[in-house]
Amino acid sequence: MGNLEVNVGASTKVWIDEKRCVANARCTYAAPGIFTLDEETGVAMIENEDTATIEQFFAAAKVCPTQAIIIEQLGRRVYPKILTPMFGEKKDVVEGEAE
Repeated sequence: MGNLEVNVGASTKVWIDEKRCVANARCTYAAPGIFTLDEETGVAMIENEDTATIEQFFAAAKVCPTQAIIIEQLGRRVYPKILTPMFGEKKDVVEGEAE
């Protein structure tokens, strides 16, 4: 059985948010042999973390449609980025144009 959280080197942590994972298996195609789906829960699991590269973790995280694979370095989230909420969009007004 795989893990939901692994440490990669001394400063990087990769983990799977099991509440976000919808078992579409894109991560298993982006990083074959590293990610598998748990047969009972359908949640992605990390296997063979000793042979995995950081590039494989990023490839899997980037194809995840629900952003369930989180990568942190030195305690800060690197991927997916946390975006600041936007409260309404500012409408561009062209000079001389009536609203």
